[in-house]
Amino acid sequence: MIKKTKIIAEMASCHNGDINLAKAMIRAAADAGVDIVKFQSWQAGKVSEKDPDKKRYEKLELSDEDHIILAKECKKYGVEFLTTCYDLDRIPFLKSLKLDTIKVSSVNLKEEKFLKELAKNFKHIIVSTGMSKKEEIEKAVKILSKLGVKFTVLHCVALYPTPLEKANLEKINWLKKIAPSVGYSDHTLGVDASIVALGMGIDVLEKHFTLSRYLPQDTHTTREGSKAITTHEIASEPHEFKQICDWARKSEMIMGDGHLEMEPEEEMTRKKYTGRFGRTS
Repeated sequence: MIKKTKIIAEMASCHNGDINLAKAMIRAAADAGVDIVKFQSWQAGKVSEKDPDKKRYEKLELSDEDHIILAKECKKYGVEFLTTCYDLDRIPFLKSLKLDTIKVSSVNLKEEKFLKELAKNFKHIIVSTGMSKKEEIEKAVKILSKLGVKFTVLHCVALYPTPLEKANLEKINWLKKIAPSVGYSDHTLGVDASIVALGMGIDVLEKHFTLSRYLPQDTHTTREGSKAITTHEIASEPHEFKQICDWARKSEMIMGDGHLEMEPEEEMTRKKYTGRFGRTS
């Protein structure tokens, strides 16, 4: 059986809190060939009043009704709806959407109680590993393994954007040694890192999606001296996603299913060349 890599278009906050823009993004992502469209289900009310980005989160938060609408829109275009859960209080609502799979952000990798509750409510957990120490990743894998839930661990470098020289895709091979299913959450610009990762035989590829890097949006607050960015600036546009999706399907065809028998056409070639230049024994 030929292995298929699931391609996730991470919408993050590139919908700008606009349900119509979010719908247009789903349609464009589906046209590009993605398998899954992912949103984020954080609640601005959980963000501290002292956080300088609180008002930004309030503008970009998706309501319960938005989730329902977007899930239906995904179904309409034949892609799977997925979202990231950030807190325990959000689990009941997200479960009510009848999701089989849930995403865990890098910041929640270390939270054992959270992982356990998600395992009780969803069949498949996808967890990113950015900002995480080796021991923390190993512990999370151990916890999820004991819970008996299907899970996928994504290599992730939490730099926005990630320079290609810091992508460190070799870490994927380490993850394959400790986890049953491995993928890559790509924060680099362009398609190069994604294409290399696809060639490494990953199960899941996640990348930020936008209709245009030039769409306006409030910037994230950053430390003094660093450049403030929007989520659009670090995302990939539809034509780049089409490149990635086309490459994923092509690479699957090239890799094949690993069967050990000769191709039928090889049998003809074998008969033609065997003995042509005399016997060797």
